Amino acid sequence: MTKMTPEDAFKLHAKIRWAGLASEYGEVFFSKQRDGVKRISPEDADHAFMQMGPLLLVSICERLSQWTGEVGSIVVNYEKVDCLIVKVRDGYLALALEKGQPAETISQVVRALKK
Repeated sequence: MTKMTPEDAFKLHAKIRWAGLASEYGEVFFSKQRDGVKRISPEDADHAFMQMGPLLLVSICERLSQWTGEVGSIVVNYEKVDCLIVKVRDGYLALALEKGQPAETISQVVRALKK
């Protein structure tokens, strides 16, 4: 099986402005801004976030999974963007979406990733 690419991530929804994928060991496979979208954070900050951010957030949430069940996704609502983090086959996928997307948009992306 081949690893997901940034282009695969961007195809999930038109409102995805940035995508990052990292292994469970912090190896960053990609951290890429969608072409034509104004960058909010510097590339090196995005890369540094991908090294440990998704792993830590998911790991913290998984501490309750014995009682609550598996973590499906994590959404962080920043002032300027919404960030979705999902554990996928290749590791951890983080997606920044245009601010203010309805919950259904997040659900659509998560469902598409689970296929």
